[in-house]
Amino acid sequence: MALGSAWIAREDIADNIVQSELSALGLPATYDIVQIGPDEQIVRNVVIGDPAHPDLTIAEVRVATRLTFGLPGLGRITLVRPRLYGRMKNGSVSFGSLDKVLFADPQSTEPTQLPDLDLAVKDGGALLVTDAGRVGVSLEGEGTLRGGFEGELAAKAPALAYAGCTSGPLSLYGKLSVAAGRPRLKGPLRLEDFACEGQGASLAKAALDLDLELDDTLDGGRASLDLSAQRLRMADAGAAALEGSAQVTYRGDSLNARYDLAARDPGGAPLHLSRLELSGTARASAGFDTLSLETDLSGENLRPGSGLASALQDLARTTQGSLVAGLADQIRVNLARELRGSTLEARLIARSNARGRSVVVPQARVRARSGESLLELSRMQMLLADGAPRVSGNFVTSGRGLPRLNGRMETRDSGETAFHVQMADYRAGEDHVAIPEMVLRQRGNGDLDVAGEVRLGGALPGGSVRNLRVPVSGRWKGNGDLALWSSCTTVTFDALTMANLTLDANRLSLCPPKGRAMARYDSGGFAFAAGTPALELSGHLGESEVRLATGPVGLAYPGTLAARDIAVALGPETAPSRFAIANLTADLAGDVAGTFENADVALAAVPLDLHEVAGNWSYAGGVLRLDDSQFVLVDRQKDARFEPMVARGASLELADNVISASARLREPQSDRAVGRVDIVHDLGTLRGHADLAVDGLTFGDNLQPEQLSTNLRGLVSLVEGTVTGTGRIDWRGDAVTSRGRFASEGLDFAAPFGPVEGLSGEVVFNDLLGMVTAPDQRLAVASINPGIEVTDGTISFEMQPDYRLVVNGAKWPFMDGELTLAPTTMTVGALETRRYTLNVKGLNAASLVRHMELDNISASGVFDGQLPIVYDQNGARIENGSLVAREPGGNVAYVGALSYEDLSTMGNFAFDALKSIDYKTMEVTLNGSLSGEIITQLRFTGISQGTGATRNFLTRQIAKLPVRFIVNIQAPFFQLFGNMRSLYDSNYVVDPRELGLVAKDGKSQAGEGAVAPFISIQPPVSEDTP
Repeated sequence: MALGSAWIAREDIADNIVQSELSALGLPATYDIVQIGPDEQIVRNVVIGDPAHPDLTIAEVRVATRLTFGLPGLGRITLVRPRLYGRMKNGSVSFGSLDKVLFADPQSTEPTQLPDLDLAVKDGGALLVTDAGRVGVSLEGEGTLRGGFEGELAAKAPALAYAGCTSGPLSLYGKLSVAAGRPRLKGPLRLEDFACEGQGASLAKAALDLDLELDDTLDGGRASLDLSAQRLRMADAGAAALEGSAQVTYRGDSLNARYDLAARDPGGAPLHLSRLELSGTARASAGFDTLSLETDLSGENLRPGSGLASALQDLARTTQGSLVAGLADQIRVNLARELRGSTLEARLIARSNARGRSVVVPQARVRARSGESLLELSRMQMLLADGAPRVSGNFVTSGRGLPRLNGRMETRDSGETAFHVQMADYRAGEDHVAIPEMVLRQRGNGDLDVAGEVRLGGALPGGSVRNLRVPVSGRWKGNGDLALWSSCTTVTFDALTMANLTLDANRLSLCPPKGRAMARYDSGGFAFAAGTPALELSGHLGESEVRLATGPVGLAYPGTLAARDIAVALGPETAPSRFAIANLTADLAGDVAGTFENADVALAAVPLDLHEVAGNWSYAGGVLRLDDSQFVLVDRQKDARFEPMVARGASLELADNVISASARLREPQSDRAVGRVDIVHDLGTLRGHADLAVDGLTFGDNLQPEQLSTNLRGLVSLVEGTVTGTGRIDWRGDAVTSRGRFASEGLDFAAPFGPVEGLSGEVVFNDLLGMVTAPDQRLAVASINPGIEVTDGTISFEMQPDYRLVVNGAKWPFMDGELTLAPTTMTVGALETRRYTLNVKGLNAASLVRHMELDNISASGVFDGQLPIVYDQNGARIENGSLVAREPGGNVAYVGALSYEDLSTMGNFAFDALKSIDYKTMEVTLNGSLSGEIITQLRFTGISQGTGATRNFLTRQIAKLPVRFIVNIQAPFFQLFGNMRSLYDSNYVVDPRELGLVAKDGKSQAGEGAVAPFISIQPPVSEDTP
């Protein structure tokens, strides 16, 4: 009865037992009991966890009953379509409420092992949701879990993405088995591709053949791995393919591994290899807190990587024309040649623990195909801890056409590491560099102190240097900051050449700013600052000596260059060209540019100086430019040939050792443009030229020739008109030549001998600077008025050295005759007495009377003579001027009406008798100042009555006597011929009462006691007669 009742209530009893067990495990679950029988129990629709989001579902659970020694026991358990759901976040896996069942209690001391169950899984699956994506798992198999279970496990992930990395399809297929309580999985893990763009990491077609076996305690195991992958990349390093194998064991919190790896075409920016093999062991313990790695490396066919080759090529290109370019290019070519077919052998030991990390290279060697060693490392050790790395060991480099360096690193008892480097003189043609000794000392805090010397020689951009010796001192801090030259440093060289400039051996003392280093490199970038109290350099520019001296010079980069009191002397000490600059600045932050002021330039070959030069300058692309400059141009000679002229907006360019300059010169008082000058000067050959262009220089109220040259003062004045022309000055060393052509279509001016109008023509200068013309220069003169205007003349002259003006002569048509200027010489600008002689030939008295508009006078006769004019500091005057009538003489007659009505009877009688006079000789003499009064004396001889004169007894008696008339006239020169008319025309004479010379009653206005001075203008011409 009892057994029957139990059988009837078996499902309720089973339900109570299952619920008790689930409650004891703390698993919330629902299920349906389908069958409870003596051989098999079936439960369906098992749900563990939250029914809405279950952790495990099983469509059906079958539990078979097994008899052991006649007693019923648990047989095979069959799980049909089990589905497990889990999550993995931040590296931790959780299956929800199942965690307490699946994962061992860390506090438990019981050994962990698989349960002693006979299990069958049909169509099993799991879904693991991770931070990278979803992973699906399937399982099919059966057998005893402690031995005999066999099945197939598969896992797939279509794509994964995490922390900027992505992958293509990932799959795992393997056979899962258990033997002696040890689970084992064997099969391939495949990954289509993987990439981390931010880190520059990627690979493709990766495969890992796994053979994993856990110990029966499930806390350790072993693994055999076969790896293959393609197109590996990590930042600038990578390989075309990677393959290898490894055997790994992990037990007791310790890992041991042996590996063999081979990479095809591995390398990075510095170096590439055709093949690299690594073979060694790895050990880890204490949860990987302690790690040890020992590796033997071997490589084939080393070659410079794209980074190293490009860096050397870029260095050679950017430093083209310097010794660095030649050395870098030679290293690049020879390194590629020597590495072709080379081999690498090395042993590396790396360790990591709580005290730090270290890398030891007991031995490493790179050999060329010839067997010659290119690089050897021995006893190299690097300790990575807090601060800068600590390095010790030795290295040697060699090889055909490559630098030979010898380095030694050692750690002292104090903890400091010293790194000694020496490099033998390395040459590429004339370029060379050597490091006699360089020492890097590592302090206890990781800072590196640098001290040594570098010696250089060879090409520089546009020049070269010989035996440049640069001491090096500084500190490289552990945080990466670099500081060089914290105290004054002396740089020496045997010779320095830039273009055609060669500086002799010298020493330059450079000092840093107070409390700072000259060169610094830190988080703010690179900066350089140095100065020197003075510079004194000497050498040669081409074949010319050059000397440079300065005051204080300071340089800051990025920043400015400032120099004061710059003095350059070019050429022999006896006659140097001099350049002096009071202040010069340069902005070095971007393009090199700056300003200069108060500069003076004096070229020995050119007798012209520039003063007060100022403006802007820049240097780019090997070209020096001066823009918006101003200066004062002066004549260097003591007796200046011209007055100072100014220029604004001038420009200069120095390229390929050639100076090109352009400026427009102005007269400073009027600010009138005088002309344009374009200059070209070769510093190497000391050859050059200046082209002058006067487009139209107009003289007038604001500008006179004496403002351009005081040498013209007193020669001409009141000039009006325009001058055009061109000139050219050429020089070669000390030899200077110049030439020019200047012309005018009409100049008016005042000359010592009278006003001149319409001077026109062209003057050719064979020596423009010396004011020397070609012989026989001819100009046309529209008119000249030395008292009587003459027109349409020509003048011939030439300027000789020392400003000697030679007047070859001048000629004008004059009163049916000819007026000529006799040849004369004078020194322009000199304080001297100058003499001009006007020659009169064939002057027709009738033409003169007509020209003077003396309508009531007729005259006949032809005159010849001279008018000597003397010009000195007192002005111009005529001395002993003389006009003499030609034989047979002539006639002077009055043909008008008598204008004086109050003549006496005898006066009228005398006038009628002498109104027409024939003469045989007449002589006119002139003396006196052209700007004052001229004394003119007329002498008549052989006088007789002419036609129209009244004849009577008296005149016939007088005609029998020898008579000579002497007439003296005293008057201003330019009124002289007007006084001739006043002799017969009272309308031409100003009433003396209007001038205030006499009172209205005709009496003198002279004050009481005033006595008029007696001036004898006519000496007695006859003896006293009774």
